[in-house]
Formats: sequence, structure tokens, C-alpha cells
Amino acid sequence: MKTKKLPFFFFAYLASVLLVQCKTQSSVDPLAALLVNPPTISSVTPQIGTPAQNNLNAAYGATEVTIKGENFGLDATVRFNEIQATIIANLGTELHTLVPDGTYSGYVTVSKSGGSCFSGQKTGINCVGTEFFVDCYAVTNKQYGEETEIKQGESKSITFDGVETKAFRTNVITGSASITIGCDSIVTLRVFNRSCQATDYILQKDPTVVIPGGISTQFYLTAGSSTCGITI
Repeated sequence: MKTKKLPFFFFAYLASVLLVQCKTQSSVDPLAALLVNPPTISSVTPQIGTPAQNNLNAAYGATEVTIKGENFGLDATVRFNEIQATIIANLGTELHTLVPDGTYSGYVTVSKSGGSCFSGQKTGINCVGTEFFVDCYAVTNKQYGEETEIKQGESKSITFDGVETKAFRTNVITGSASITIGCDSIVTLRVFNRSCQATDYILQKDPTVVIPGGISTQFYLTAGSSTCGITI
């Protein structure tokens, strides 16, 4: 009985199939996938924080933020809006960083080596981001009680019992506005900019302070025993 020989082209075809399979398997190398795939963010903790504060009678360190996700790469860059932050630790799927000086509410983004984020957005090339909020008062554990919100165009009467400090917030929607104080006693007013740096107006009578539009402004008012009118 003769053995039937397989034609040469069959062996050539079989070799080509095996070669393609080998190339396909090598193309899913984990390290290569890490370098090619865009980063993703699953959580940012906390999502509200503050840059470092050093305001006369109170100093607070920058908030440490943990960003969890995937495909961060070996040389990730973290930015709060346009400001690059220092990465304390890169654990592959977890980045630890500090809110940098000058940060204001907007986006925190992660980009891989060679990637870039679109200005004022949370997307880009090999870039991903999510919202982040700056709160100058939260870091104090609400030492002066709950913040009182005063809307643009609104006026409120606030009673102070003895020498007392109270916390306030306002959001100027259109144009600019002023914080105007009318009080029987001399007052001290501390106004924070959007990056939590404070300007103090110490022991003044009925001060008026211009504040910018389009952002939220936080401020403290210290007064003696009296009722003060606050107008935005």
C-alpha cells in the first residue's frame, strides 16, 4: 500500500497559519497594551479639596488626592486644570498626588507619556479627567458652623452674639459684584480667592470689597454683638 504524499502548498499554508497565530498572540502583550490603551479613571478621593493655605492665623496643608483607574502608564502626568501636580506614588492603577498651589474648581486629568489634554476639558490624546472642586472652608471642619449662602443681588441680616466669626459663600453669575457690610460694630472681613488665598480687611467700619464674576467666593466675617447687613 502506497503512502499518499501531501502537496507542498499544504505545508506552506499550515506554516503561514501558525505564523499569524504567533503574531496575534504576541500582539496582546500586557506591557504593549498598557502603553497603547488610553487611561481611565474610576474614582477620585476626595473630589473636594484645597491647595495649601497659609492665612495669618490658620495654616492648612494641600489635600492629598487618590486617583484610581487603569492604563496610567509608567510616566503619568496629573494636572488640576493647567497646573501640573506632584505625584507622590504611582502604583499602576492608583496615583497619589497633592492639590497644587493655584488650583481652582475645574478638572483633574491624567495623561500618559506623550499624551496631552485639551485646555479646559477633561479629554484629549491619551488623557482622561473628571471634575474637581476647591473648597476653602471644608478643610477647617466647619469651625464656624454651616456656611450661609448669599446670592447675587441678595441682602441678609446676620446677628452676632459677642465677638463671633461666621462663614459665607456667594456665587456671582453675571458681571462682577461687591461684598458690602453694614454693621453697628467694627468688623474684620476675610475674603478667599478661588485658589484659597485670603485677603484680610482688619477692624474696618462697613467695608465694601469687589469680587469677580463667574466664580464662587467664600468669606468670613467677624463682628461684635450686633446685627450686620450683608449685601452682594
